[in-house]
Amino acid sequence: MECRGNRWIFDGPAYSRLWEKSAIGTLLDGGGLALTDIEVIFCRQHRGVEFASIADQKTMLLWLNERISTNPSVLREYAVFEALRVPGNKVVISENFSEMGIDSSISWAFRWSSDKHPSKHEADSEVIWFSSDEPLNSGSEDWQSLEGLLNWSKEVYSKGRISEVLVIDEEHSVVTYRISESNPIGNLQPPELSELQRISTLESVEISSGGVFIIDGNNWKFDTIGLPLHGGRQLDNIEYEIVLSVANSETDKMSESANILFDLWNRGLSTRSGFKYGTKWRCYAGGVGEGHAPWLVVDSSSGGPKNWSEACLSSRLASGVNKEWLYPIMDDGKWRYLQISRPPSDSRWTNPIRH
Repeated sequence: MECRGNRWIFDGPAYSRLWEKSAIGTLLDGGGLALTDIEVIFCRQHRGVEFASIADQKTMLLWLNERISTNPSVLREYAVFEALRVPGNKVVISENFSEMGIDSSISWAFRWSSDKHPSKHEADSEVIWFSSDEPLNSGSEDWQSLEGLLNWSKEVYSKGRISEVLVIDEEHSVVTYRISESNPIGNLQPPELSELQRISTLESVEISSGGVFIIDGNNWKFDTIGLPLHGGRQLDNIEYEIVLSVANSETDKMSESANILFDLWNRGLSTRSGFKYGTKWRCYAGGVGEGHAPWLVVDSSSGGPKNWSEACLSSRLASGVNKEWLYPIMDDGKWRYLQISRPPSDSRWTNPIRH
């Protein structure tokens, strides 16, 4: 098997079928396919292709050892590629973008469903992958930050494609999630300045949890503020911080937590504790008790997941109770909400079970 640069040349009798049926590799002028490392492994394991230079297991292992020394991520990249390919998807990885006439992109791969072909159809999705232990929001590249992912997703969706994230663990098991921007909007009137000023003047007493209890719970205009309790009103420390900050015209001094909650109120949402679901808030489009709470919102200043493993767990929990898991991101003076969600059951790409 001849190597040209970082590609392996396969010109066996099956090369045209590999391209026409599976869109593997890139066609060469004069015949043959140029394959990347992970495409070579896939063809050998799943397409029955025999390569003379790696005909047996021993030579395959020697070849693989050499490829890993060149690219330490090759095994994980292959596991992700296999998870996408085995269900029948056609996949073009970024190494082949220029040869395929695909514009430069931060995406690791483009995916086509089994009934489409890159030479004839637009891609269904763009793909990025992460290791499960990879910290959130700490990548060296802009796109690895949550804000970068949010902007990547917005660009992908603007092209009519799905933004998919595949996460791989230490055992090379792969799970699929989707990234999108959510715009949670309710139908309630946001709290008025006069009401927040009125609440700030009411007699209150501090409680052990850090908030306050207000005895005068009558004529409470905005039910989203505080929890009705024993005829009075209990406000947690974040809610009371908003009340005092707005009443004193000091919103620029509000903490990040208060800033997020105030944005949710201004979106017309009712908020309650999301403790049962592992988040800071659960949010209703209408009043509390009027239907279920569609959104679970993280307090990004303290309660967010630390890595992709925790993010996947949180999203899976939200999906299990029919809610959307949202992560607030401050961008150009406004809050935007990143949604990490489980895809439909027919689009959860995962690799074959190994024993």
